Amino acid sequence: MNKITFLVITLFLISCDSDDSIINTNISPIGNEELIDATSYTNWNYFQFTDSTLEERIFLFGDPDNSLNWDIAFQRNHIKTNSGTSGIGEAGAHIDSSLTWDGSAFNNFNEDIVNYNFSQDTLVNTFYNLTTHTFTEGSTNPILDTWGAIDTLNNYTINISNSRYIVRAADENSFYKLWVYDYYSENSESGYVSLIFDVVNQ
Repeated sequence: MNKITFLVITLFLISCDSDDSIINTNISPIGNEELIDATSYTNWNYFQFTDSTLEERIFLFGDPDNSLNWDIAFQRNHIKTNSGTSGIGEAGAHIDSSLTWDGSAFNNFNEDIVNYNFSQDTLVNTFYNLTTHTFTEGSTNPILDTWGAIDTLNNYTINISNSRYIVRAADENSFYKLWVYDYYSENSESGYVSLIFDVVNQ
């Protein structure tokens, strides 16, 4: 890894700025807002969707990869679903890359999702290793990992895509619209993810 790449990564890790775009929308989105602690570089935080909250799942015993008791998990800027290389569930994510969320679009979403394609998790080589300062392989959902990108021309801040994500739960029967709208530091520790979600009625 060259010095410039290392500098970019370092600045990204310590100086992610807040994006308040969701607060400044003309129409506020209606749903369940969550603040996720995704500060660990090694551990995932696991959650299961309900209609009103993301319920955290703690795995003191057993392997999350072999459990249906979670739908979505967070680690730094990575988001995985209980599917593919990450779990035995049938979760996954769909993106409409031609459109973005705003308050009105989020609240009025009523599309028929029956024919949506939901991408499952796979192995990618984008996990940053603090010890070696290199990228290593890990399992994540490549669709959901597009929610933010580093802007190297603007103080190495993260640009939120505001992409329209629909997430399928591990049971394959429940669907949720998801808007990841912020990633910021707290007490000099980066990796807090703000999002809003709501159930998609079929």
